[in-house]
Amino acid sequence: MNGKERIVSALNRKPVDRTPVWFMRQAGRHLPEYRKLAAEHSFWERCKDIDLCTTITMQPIHRYKSIDAAIIFSDILTPLPALGYEVEYGGGIRIDPFSFDDVDDWSNFSARKHAPWAADGLRAIEEERSDIARLGFVGCPWTTSMYLMAGGTGDKEFHETRANVYSNQEDSMRVLLTVAEAVGDLLADQVNHGGADAVQMFDTWAGLLSESDYRQYAKPATEKAIEVFRSKANRNVPLIHYAKGSSHLHHEIRTLDIDAISLDWRDDLKKNRELFGNDFAFQGNLDPSRMHGSAQAAKEAAQQVMENAGNQPGHIFNLGHGFAPGARIECVEAVLRTVTGE
Repeated sequence: MNGKERIVSALNRKPVDRTPVWFMRQAGRHLPEYRKLAAEHSFWERCKDIDLCTTITMQPIHRYKSIDAAIIFSDILTPLPALGYEVEYGGGIRIDPFSFDDVDDWSNFSARKHAPWAADGLRAIEEERSDIARLGFVGCPWTTSMYLMAGGTGDKEFHETRANVYSNQEDSMRVLLTVAEAVGDLLADQVNHGGADAVQMFDTWAGLLSESDYRQYAKPATEKAIEVFRSKANRNVPLIHYAKGSSHLHHEIRTLDIDAISLDWRDDLKKNRELFGNDFAFQGNLDPSRMHGSAQAAKEAAQQVMENAGNQPGHIFNLGHGFAPGARIECVEAVLRTVTGE
């Protein structure tokens, strides 16, 4: 089987010849070849220039020959400039000030018109490597809106931002549901124009919420985004959901219209596979910090994840969160040898 066949089969809980593998944030800061490009081009240049975007997306594929999927180099905040907000990266994220009244002036977001780069990059990858899976992604409305309403990354754990949401419930839901329309359309464009084989939604900050608050705020917006995506996508592709620190929300997440759940390093992969492996594919679970130490320690951690996953169909090896800049290439290589036997 090739990488594309492995990924798609695993997401559909069908047998594979070996466990497929890819890594969240595999294209980026831990690679010296990426850091060289990043020193020469701004973040938005790296996203919008199709040659830069595809080069960065393919860097981990060229370095790590046994990776089965390429996830497009992009960012969850790419819809925001079309809504009227400048987004700056470097030493954190800075976004133009937000007001609830702004929503009245938001344009009707169209990914093809306002943010086509991820889909264009995915389409270009097909011409270079048709044997690997191509993955698109967006941020869930809750996480995307947290950054927007906070003005970037200055509000630690979004304490002030969440207080603003809880104090302005009706206005906040209007923001969340409008953002949901945008990210749903963006995800569909990556399938329709980009030809993505699967897509992932990131809800990095959903774990900050209690069960009741998740049910009231984040979940309806995620449901709306998925509804928009499913209605606009011209074919049915597997949808993966990731939410960091969200084990207390998993019974709610499992009711979403998703095909796979990506677990963080604190979740019990073995238990999830045993209880819910007939309903969902699972990926993730390796602690990203294991990529910062010795290759032997990384290998042992990967072996434990593989043991916990078991042999039933429906498992993709991945991290429990993305690579940090300090991840060591030797550790990545050791993990890949452990997973693939190559």
